[in-house]
Amino acid sequence: MTQGHSAAATGNGVRRASESAVHPPADEIIERVDSLRPWLRGMQSEAERRRRVPQETVERLDTTGVYSLTTPRRFGGADFSAKDLFRIYEALGRGCGATAWTVWASTGGNLWSAAFPDDLVQALYYAPWVGNRTCACGGSTRRLSGSARRVDGGWMIRGAWPFATGSLHASHAYLAVYYDDNDDTKVGMVLLPKESYVLRDDWDAMGMAATGSATLVIDEELFVPDERFSTPQRLIERLAELKKQGFGLRPGGLGRSIMVGTGNAVGMAEYALELFLEGIAKKAIAYSPYKRQQDAPVTHLNVGYAQMQIRAARCVAEAALEDLDRLHNEDRDVTQADTVRYHADAAYVWDSCATAIETLFRASGASGISKKQPLQLVARNCRAGSMHAAHNIQTCMENYGRQLCGVESVVTSANVLERGG
Repeated sequence: MTQGHSAAATGNGVRRASESAVHPPADEIIERVDSLRPWLRGMQSEAERRRRVPQETVERLDTTGVYSLTTPRRFGGADFSAKDLFRIYEALGRGCGATAWTVWASTGGNLWSAAFPDDLVQALYYAPWVGNRTCACGGSTRRLSGSARRVDGGWMIRGAWPFATGSLHASHAYLAVYYDDNDDTKVGMVLLPKESYVLRDDWDAMGMAATGSATLVIDEELFVPDERFSTPQRLIERLAELKKQGFGLRPGGLGRSIMVGTGNAVGMAEYALELFLEGIAKKAIAYSPYKRQQDAPVTHLNVGYAQMQIRAARCVAEAALEDLDRLHNEDRDVTQADTVRYHADAAYVWDSCATAIETLFRASGASGISKKQPLQLVARNCRAGSMHAAHNIQTCMENYGRQLCGVESVVTSANVLERGG
């Protein structure tokens, strides 16, 4: 188990985490991650070759406590602020962006833990397990989700869920299913143990290759009892119930998860700048009078632009993070307008960081294309992260611009899943 939890029985048989449970503070987790940074950097190429985070890396990460970052308070979680989560993902990104992505993606699904009975969900957090306990996949389109049909006592489900980041190491999966052929708002979520599905060995990408985001498959219809099926509406109801009990989740839902995950982008950009600056005093610029790249005005220009892009990205992220933490402190929920803006903010951060890294990569010269040079891998990982649907700069800016212009927006299936925030 990632970290021990003190718990007490309640009247309904559910074990609640004791208020006296001790959790490592964010600064301590960051120190642990920082001490692991040489290992993470040293394993980047091997992780890409394997197309997954190596088990030995998972075991080392487990000792830092990162797989418990978003464990709900009622199950012993520390309830970190948005800013603290950003800082932790930033520390991970400075080591290996692909590894940081798997940690972020596999902890993001914990919002859905509120949608299921506590006596079912608590097993995920109290059972011995090394690594991430859950992964979550699907919901934005039918192509990325499964299907379900109602039967006596439950549901029959089947489907294929691509890009299932974190599934290789997870004990359980939250999987989105559509249960009406004609209504895209009829989306549910099922909670299944690992033995219920198989993974295709089909993840082979130019960036974030080490995330092992394989397709999760259920070929033959599988019976899922009612207790393992939930909906966005049920999630909203349960969140309200938990809030009354003093165990409410922080506001923001998926929008919050996306914003804290931008720490990974900033961390990768900082790592890229570090790599570039380490090399500029050691090599000349071919076909130029400069024996040291460090002395060339073009180098100064590129570094200046890259650093400003990274700083601007951080400023945008920190403003959104402060807003999220303020909403929590003031006991206010996010609005749909807030969520659209968080997506735009996150897309800007990812795109700015990826562009800054690419500026440094191009300036590194022909030697930079060697796979022995980590900068090319960092560049590919960050750009791949920026192309995720939730971070796509054009889609997010169009949605944000539509909102600013007062044009009514249609509700998408992704919006339906985000209403639980």
